[in-house]
Amino acid sequence: MKTIKLAAFLLPAVVAIASLPASAEQQQVYRYQCNNGKTFEAEYSSETAQLKLGENETLTLKQTPAASGVRYTDDRTTLFTKGNQAFIEVENQRVFDGCVAQDTTNQRRIRALW
Repeated sequence: MKTIKLAAFLLPAVVAIASLPASAEQQQVYRYQCNNGKTFEAEYSSETAQLKLGENETLTLKQTPAASGVRYTDDRTTLFTKGNQAFIEVENQRVFDGCVAQDTTNQRRIRALW
């Protein structure tokens, strides 16, 4: 009987916690410095990357399988990352190349994993 009462109390609490949105701490924002002085920002959540490519251009890309590193795409624009390095392709043409990330969430430089 005690087990049933405990389960009846805990179940709503677990459901409420599970339905909470991701906290800001789970999202990471990086500023990338690329070749030719180009820059962009990426905000990562568990399954997406939101790119800010300029003052008026923001894209949301979904994570997809990658042979190595991490790949995000909307089938037109693709972001590839590995460690602290990245590049962006638009329709299979590299438009941001040689990019290196800085963590703007914690204001510290991140280290490469490769």
